[in-house]
Amino acid sequence: MPKKNLIPLLLLFAALFTLYGDTLTFLPKPVRDSSVASRKFFVGLWPDWLRPRDFNEKRQQDIDKLQKSPSPSR
Repeated sequence: MPKKNLIPLLLLFAALFTLYGDTLTFLPKPVRDSSVASRKFFVGLWPDWLRPRDFNEKRQQDIDKLQKSPSPSR
């Protein structure tokens, strides 16, 4: 295997282990726990002011408003 392919392969392995390492039941518990710890570390690097957008927030507010308003009598 050429050496230039080794670095992307290691990065891919690290990313897959971080994402899916805790679901692999054949691994010992300390190894699975390290996968969870590394995921928490990477999530902790995300800035607090950049929170994920809730795309359903406006829709949920409209539903709540409709449920609270009295229904028109016909």
